[in-house]
Amino acid sequence: MRAKGVQRSHAANKIFDMIFLTVAVALIGSLNAPLSYSQMLTWEACLEETAPNNPDIVVAQQEIDKARAKRNAGLSPFLPQLSASAGYNRSESLSSLSNEYNMSLSARQSLFSGWRDKVAWDKSALDLEIAQARFQGTGAQVSFELKSAFVRLLFAQENLKLAQTIAKRRQDNVRLVELRYQAGREHKGSYLRSRAAWRQSEFEMSQTQRALRVAQRELSRVLGREETEPLEVSGELAVENAPQETADFKALAKFTPAYAQARHLAEAAAMGVVSARGAFMPELSASGSLGRGGNDWPPDSPTRWSTGLSLTFPFFTGGKNIFDTKSALAEERRAQASFKSVALQTALDLEAAFAGYQDAWEKTGVQEEFLLAARTRSEIARSQYASGLLSFQDWDLIENDLISNQKAWLAARRDAVIAQASWQKAQGRGYLP
Repeated sequence: MRAKGVQRSHAANKIFDMIFLTVAVALIGSLNAPLSYSQMLTWEACLEETAPNNPDIVVAQQEIDKARAKRNAGLSPFLPQLSASAGYNRSESLSSLSNEYNMSLSARQSLFSGWRDKVAWDKSALDLEIAQARFQGTGAQVSFELKSAFVRLLFAQENLKLAQTIAKRRQDNVRLVELRYQAGREHKGSYLRSRAAWRQSEFEMSQTQRALRVAQRELSRVLGREETEPLEVSGELAVENAPQETADFKALAKFTPAYAQARHLAEAAAMGVVSARGAFMPELSASGSLGRGGNDWPPDSPTRWSTGLSLTFPFFTGGKNIFDTKSALAEERRAQASFKSVALQTALDLEAAFAGYQDAWEKTGVQEEFLLAARTRSEIARSQYASGLLSFQDWDLIENDLISNQKAWLAARRDAVIAQASWQKAQGRGYLP
């Protein structure tokens, strides 16, 4: 009776294994089916689409237009201010009724305002340069985001192919171990272990497909697309140029957008001191007017005209000028210190990004060597295990090492390209036209 029970148990296990294999093969077949994409994009096409459509780029461009308009408005104090007026007045008394018409043209020109008009113009010009530096920084940031999104989607596509290859290899391993198990040359634990590894590879394929959809959405966002659709990109996970041995980070920092913004803000703070001190100086302006009046329209009385000069000297304003000057001096010192901090931090960021680029580049070469060794070991170990010359435990370790190195090499190439893009961003350089 016990022998029959054991036979039934073995038969049930065999039926279960057959069902499991049938379902798993069908699942892998569906996951290995080619994915449908609505559009294939090259790197050049992504660049062309991002420049006019990315919202961050649009915002930065509008900031430049706004600053340029304010700079042009800063010219108004240097030009005469003209105005025209016309009026009508009707009056009535007990004995008479009268109508009076008048019209006039006035002009005023500021001759000296304690340098405040000049400082306001110079500061508006600096604001335009700051907006342009911010646009450069935004362009570098968006370029980095675009490159990262493009590379991550390309990585996701390659990773899905690798996951499918791994699942197929795991499936073959299960069949090999099953044959040895049925022949009595392998125990059931090894068979269950190989089957669990296969199930894990199936999960990783599903996980990779979900990551692919996220990468597609990320690229769509950077492109400025409101609708998310399946995208496919074409290219290679390869660094364009090998990094140099070293770089002058202090010199490179002077050409970054962050450095330019901090320097312009320090210059603007110094101009603020000049403007505050100008409040202690007199203001001089000239004015003139032409006018006519009369009982009929248009007035026909002789033209009246006037000209004059006005000198204003605010010798006491309750101490406001003094405290405004102190505030401007404190702001100048703060801006200078901030400029120094930005200069030091920018040089540090450049060196860190450069080191990361070098590390990632060198790692790809090292990882490629590991992958070559793992492939060679796997080919030898597979034949040895099939011949019974290698234990399952040793063969399983070699198989896992191969798969780990395949994943690591693909990730290393992705990280190297992103590190190069990060180095470009740190310099304030981008890929956008």
